Parts: sequence; structure tokens; C-alpha cells
Amino acid sequence: MELKEEFKQYKVFILDIDGVIWIEGKPIPDASKALNALIEKGKRVLLLTNNSTRSREEYLSKLKRICSKIFINNIITSGYATAAFLRNEFGKLKVYVIGEMGLARELVLQGHVLVSEDAESDVDAVVVGLDRQLHYSKLKRALRAILRGSLFIATNSDPTVPAEGGVEPGAGSIIAALSIAANKEPDYIIGKPNKYIFNVALRGVEVSMDEVLVIGDRISTDIVGAKAIKAASALVLTGVTGERELELSEVKPDYVLKSLSDLFER
Repeated sequence: MELKEEFKQYKVFILDIDGVIWIEGKPIPDASKALNALIEKGKRVLLLTNNSTRSREEYLSKLKRICSKIFINNIITSGYATAAFLRNEFGKLKVYVIGEMGLARELVLQGHVLVSEDAESDVDAVVVGLDRQLHYSKLKRALRAILRGSLFIATNSDPTVPAEGGVEPGAGSIIAALSIAANKEPDYIIGKPNKYIFNVALRGVEVSMDEVLVIGDRISTDIVGAKAIKAASALVLTGVTGERELELSEVKPDYVLKSLSDLFER
């Protein structure tokens, strides 16, 4: 497979996962072939997702079935970026988590201590990600910690996530509920479009921003995020954003792809 001329200039390709590589773990047609071809061309491929439900190890085991050339250092989740950010900025913290096991694991791996729902001790930070087992008592525990002065940290603010047959509520929906109850916005939002997650992804990568291409399926995170770090962007139409939404958006990507395979000549 030969890259189209306009994409040969880029050395680093930052790809979203959900809606670009797969939907609910089901590979998008030709995405595997395109991913392998990019790596074979000597391009640095970074897979950057706002989804915090899986740890990097979990993502790796699933992505290996699609591309054997992917390694854990190629994968950055909002959970991993959040855990690393907190460790770098505040040290090891006592954390109450609204989220799933992937987020909890990343926090523990960075040395943070998880506080249980029924523990009476105060916490340093409330960390919120997508939680598909969310219940009222979790929101109550998180709210009371925030009102007592705990940091309010959001892994990402995506209102929805792509799913087969449509979309489902994302972490942003949970964060909105807490923000209204606490009358407070998160102290930090780590995931796209914010620079924090891109800084974690590009740490140690010596490249200028005009050699980076960000590819994703959501204008408000992937495309806005690319512009925030002054990188080029490509929107793929295999996820949450359709042609009509793109047409109405004031923010435009540098490229529009029907799928990831559009990076290559037919």
C-alpha cells in the first residue's frame, strides 16, 4: 500500500481508537490493513483514546489481534494520562474513582491509593471517567468529597461514545451531573481536546508539530485537539461525526477520510 502524496510528510500519526480502528471492539473494515501499513512505512503510530474503561494492557491484548506491531508504548488512554498527570503534578494521592477497572488499574500503577465508597477518610482527588455501572451512591460519595475540597478531575468530557447502532452516554454526561450538583467545573480535564493527553503521548518524541497528523472521528475532541497543539488533522467518517455535522461545524479538519484506508492510494 502506498501513502497518498499529501500524507507522506507526516512522521507521527496520532489515531483515535473508537470510531477509527473499531466500534465496540469490532474492527472497522480495512482499518487493520491501514494500521499495519503505516507502521511498515516507518511512521510512528500513537493510539490515543479518551476511553478510560480499559487499561493499556487490556487495549494491547485486543489491538495485537488487529496489528502485531503495536506495543504498549504506542497506546495512551485518558486513564493512563490522568494517572500520570496527577503523579507528576501532585505526587501520590488518595483517590475516589467513578470509573471502571481500566481507570482504577492505571491509577494504582502510578502509585495512587484508591479509596472505597464506604470509607470515611477524606480523599485528595475525585477522578471521573466513563462508568457503565454508575449508581446514585457513587455520585453522592464523589459530590461530598468535592464539596469538602477534593480535586475534581475528569479523564475526558466526551458527552457520548460510539456504539453499534448509534451512540451511548459518555464520561461527559457523568461529569455534567457532578458539576451541576457541586456548582463547580472540573479542576482539570485531561483527555482530548486538552493538551495534557497529547503532551503525555508525545513525551520523548522528537518531532515538530508540522510533522504530526491527528486522526479521529469527533470534531470537538480530535480536530479541536489537533488545532490546540498546532498539528494537522484528519476527520474519519466511520464514527460519531457524519457529513452533515461536518458541514455545519465551524471547525474544519485539514483532511476528510471516509475511512482510515483513505490515507493510501487505491
